[in-house]
Amino acid sequence: MPIPPAMQKSWLLSLLAAAGWILLALVSYLRIPLFLEAPLLYVLLLVWGWLWSLLWSFAGVTSYLAVKAYGRSMAVLVITPILGALIWTTDWKVVYLESWLRLHHETFANLASSYESGRPLEIPSWMEYLSIEGDAQAQECGLYFPVFVDKWRAESGEGFAYIPGKADSQTIIQTAEGDIGGPTYDLGEGWWWVE
Repeated sequence: MPIPPAMQKSWLLSLLAAAGWILLALVSYLRIPLFLEAPLLYVLLLVWGWLWSLLWSFAGVTSYLAVKAYGRSMAVLVITPILGALIWTTDWKVVYLESWLRLHHETFANLASSYESGRPLEIPSWMEYLSIEGDAQAQECGLYFPVFVDKWRAESGEGFAYIPGKADSQTIIQTAEGDIGGPTYDLGEGWWWVE
């Protein structure tokens, strides 16, 4: 039995919405490298992804309603805010860093070992996708990698750090020229997100 053209159109709209949600999740996941390389491109892709996803989802709901496919319309209507909430509330910079920590576990362990023993740090070239220009700063409390810095005034910054021992509220890392921060999220094995 052939699928009616109106239902084909509804399926196509749903596929376009799904592609938008996948693109939005990918852009959100790649926040750090996209922002470090081209901040304006990142913002444009993010806005475009949200608009694309929401508009095609809405179009899918109305298209299913038009062909009286109420169950499918309700499914899209329920899935859309769930996906939106998941993408909106996920801390993508932490997810990105955790995946790189797992992928390059040995390299991060070597950096931590070099910092603790006072040996020179050998920063691999791929670190520029995690830290501004692959920069690492050996500080008293830990080895800090800046990720976001206010480029105009250098008054605020965020990044990640290796902090040997136990990190607590007294642990202070200089995140920018005019800003200090502390560990806010444990990435595992002594690595922390610092704000």
